Amino acid sequence: MDDVCPGPWNVCVLARTGKNGALEFIGTAEEALRKLKSNWPRPGPAFALAVESCQDVVRSWAPSYLARIAFEEAVREAGLHL
Repeated sequence: MDDVCPGPWNVCVLARTGKNGALEFIGTAEEALRKLKSNWPRPGPAFALAVESCQDVVRSWAPSYLARIAFEEAVREAGLHL
């Protein structure tokens, strides 16, 4: 497989994932995967799907927009949305 990095999302996801709940713009599947794997506050079904979707995009197995949708759902599930 080529060493290809998936491109940025067309629209970033704004979430309270920064230090002390600061707002952050998450713009790629790689960024989202890092956030999901670093002490996510409430892992649930949407979290699991987001991890899987982001990993699939990073591996070039799925289109990037699917990871964005899944990550946005995980943000809502964890109460990190605005």
